[in-house]
Amino acid sequence: MFRIVLFVVFLLGGFGSLFAVSDSIVSGSSLFVIPHASYQQETSWAPGVAYGYYFKSRDLSRISSISGSAVYTLRHQFMFNTTPKLYFGNHKWYLYSNLNIRNYPDYFYGIGSNWQGIEEAYTSQVVSVLLQPQYAVMKNLYVGPCLSGRFERVKTHFSSPESEANVYALYGRAGWSPYAQTSLGVVATFDNRDNSFYPYRGSYAKLTATASVAGWASTYSLQQVTADLRHYFPLFKQHVLAVQLQFDGIFGRKGIPFQMLPTLGGRDLLRGFREEMYKGNLMMAAQAEYRFPIFWRFKGAVFCATGEVFDSSAFRMSDKMKLAYGIGVRCRVNDARVHVRFDLAKSNYMDKLQFYITATEAF
Repeated sequence: MFRIVLFVVFLLGGFGSLFAVSDSIVSGSSLFVIPHASYQQETSWAPGVAYGYYFKSRDLSRISSISGSAVYTLRHQFMFNTTPKLYFGNHKWYLYSNLNIRNYPDYFYGIGSNWQGIEEAYTSQVVSVLLQPQYAVMKNLYVGPCLSGRFERVKTHFSSPESEANVYALYGRAGWSPYAQTSLGVVATFDNRDNSFYPYRGSYAKLTATASVAGWASTYSLQQVTADLRHYFPLFKQHVLAVQLQFDGIFGRKGIPFQMLPTLGGRDLLRGFREEMYKGNLMMAAQAEYRFPIFWRFKGAVFCATGEVFDSSAFRMSDKMKLAYGIGVRCRVNDARVHVRFDLAKSNYMDKLQFYITATEAF
């Protein structure tokens, strides 16, 4: 493990050396297209290409960017993702958008806050699009419509006909047949952070409420509400305490595709837990991260998190509270404060350490 950490530090340093870094309050435009390799337990090693273009800006708190990646993992998962975040009209308009295309072999572990011993293989093929144009109704507060589209189909690889029948009997058939969802709603974003990529101070709050109607370019009638609240406490000399509270709820009387249910784990939320292993139609989580400078372009982090998924009809707790914690290293790659990060994490549900190599902060 020590050798892995040394290798990652060397790798991050190599990435960082590709870019000129300035402490000026003016962020110059920068472009990178680099080969990279990431790792998390859901994907194993994932070689690919990461890219990002960051527009020139005289305001570090409002930097337009287009970033994303194309990845093919050792588990034969393909993922293409691009996320334009653009400011217009002297920062009066803000467009957040995303395009995601995946061919993703994975495992179905059932639904609920406790794992029931189910592990059935399947392959998800999905295309999703998100558009959130927003207007500044007052300083730091943007409001606008939210439009999303998702088409998904699944190739099943059940271990036996009996296992397939058992999964359908326990959890229904929603999501196992091809489906399409088109959702409309509203989004409100408050953001007074000094920088969106690596804040030293400020607050961020994003609330969304969307709905889809079966028969109106949608297979299911669903309603979804999300809340993402963050605050960054400046301590001293670029030492920062970052905290986040997150809520996600999705509701539907005639079934909810299991792929759309909120989940814990992965590289951003409760690092150390396997993503998609615990699902419910309600999710609540909280995490904190202490960030501090080390030397040159490198920074360190210590983090902890807790969270839970629920069935809204029962609110049953799991056998024990879910906790995750870990440490990390970051390397700054441009004057917009974009970092490459390496995290080493553990949960109270798994014995093994998990590590993640990726770009940008978890929150």
